[in-house]
Amino acid sequence: MSSQGSRANPRFQMASFPPEILCEIFLACIPAIGNTEGLPAYFPYGITHVCRHWYTTALGFRKLWSFLDVEQTDENQFGDCLEFYVMEEYLERSGEHPLTFRMAYSYDTMHYQTYLECLGDYSERWQSVVLENPNYLALEYLSKFGPSEYPLLRSLVCINCRFNQDAIGHGRLLDPIPWSQLERYQEHDVSWSNSARQWEVIAQLTNVVDLRASFFGPNENNTPIKMPHLRFASLAVGPLAGSPDLLLDRFDFSRIEGLNLKLPENLPAALSPVPNQLKGLKILRLCGSLDAISNGALVDILTEIKGLPDFAVELAGVDAVHLFSALTPTDRVLVPQLRVLRVARCTPLADGELDALLEMLRQRFGKGNGPGVDYARLKWFEFLLEALPLRYDPILDDVVPPPDVPSTMFDTLEALRTSEGWDIRANRDPRANKNGNGDDFWADEMDDELLYRTATASRA
Repeated sequence: MSSQGSRANPRFQMASFPPEILCEIFLACIPAIGNTEGLPAYFPYGITHVCRHWYTTALGFRKLWSFLDVEQTDENQFGDCLEFYVMEEYLERSGEHPLTFRMAYSYDTMHYQTYLECLGDYSERWQSVVLENPNYLALEYLSKFGPSEYPLLRSLVCINCRFNQDAIGHGRLLDPIPWSQLERYQEHDVSWSNSARQWEVIAQLTNVVDLRASFFGPNENNTPIKMPHLRFASLAVGPLAGSPDLLLDRFDFSRIEGLNLKLPENLPAALSPVPNQLKGLKILRLCGSLDAISNGALVDILTEIKGLPDFAVELAGVDAVHLFSALTPTDRVLVPQLRVLRVARCTPLADGELDALLEMLRQRFGKGNGPGVDYARLKWFEFLLEALPLRYDPILDDVVPPPDVPSTMFDTLEALRTSEGWDIRANRDPRANKNGNGDDFWADEMDDELLYRTATASRA
């Protein structure tokens, strides 16, 4: 085929891409894993059947085969099935490359550890691990190894784990995990029957960069837990863990850039005054119930974190009009570097209340008639309604969705977005929000990519 013909045939060009470029394209084709956003799953096996060049390129790129999404169910738990053979094939093709995998158990599975035992033979290659709904025997199996047998393990995510007395008491089953070498540790829907044991584990995370944990009791040790590398922390304060300021006082994280704080109901006022180690935050999420934080305290928090560019808040129990008015630039600009503002769990604003929001948006997005004080332009505003519960209709004898919300506010915001070209994301349907538990921002990940997007938006 002539060179001119090859340029005219994109299929030929794609098939003859240099291996290093083709491998990057292959990596981008790997779908997200199970229930964890952003974590890769199996490489699409069928891509290797396109042509010989693709086949040899993929086989020679060990990293492609190092991502596994494994779930043991009642149907496949004995291992004599396609899922098990596929896992073995990928483990073989990955060579010596570090492994990233999700190991999940369905509720109807028995106590066999068929898949985990196979993965355990490669524990020296475990790098990023997600454990979902493990039973006691799965935790017991993991504890048969010592910390030295997980030399590459850097990320551990636990989903729906029950660290009850059986799992943490007899034989100290969690001890063999090399906590001190982890750079990422996250808990999602995890419970601890012994809060003191949880704090023992947390205290060992001296190299962690990304931490997510829900605390069920106070830390009785007065010595602050040193996390010199921590940059992103998502911390949920349980009703028995004490006030958030007391919990934060138990940590020493001088490099923190992002904080996602979830508060329970009827908690004493928190974060005012703001601890010195939080005054350099780049990302702040205030989630859950803010009913104990007064309007003045919320403004004080934003006043003390002067360089904050990314702020998200769930407004149930908070005067939204007061917040929007405080954020409207006057001769004094609150949070002058603010570029991303997101609010959730807010009821629709009536006409008089809506004026405060519209004026804030005009000033923050456009610097229309604002003061001569220098402040950043807003790049993104998001408004999520408070999710309304389903209700039972006795006439229909059925559960029905909540009524539609008034559209005036959303029509106005949509018109402003269209006419000005501003990035305004207003969701008028509470049923389309992430869930009805007020966790719209609690589930959000914080990472370098998010910081990068915020930084590049500021230069746009």
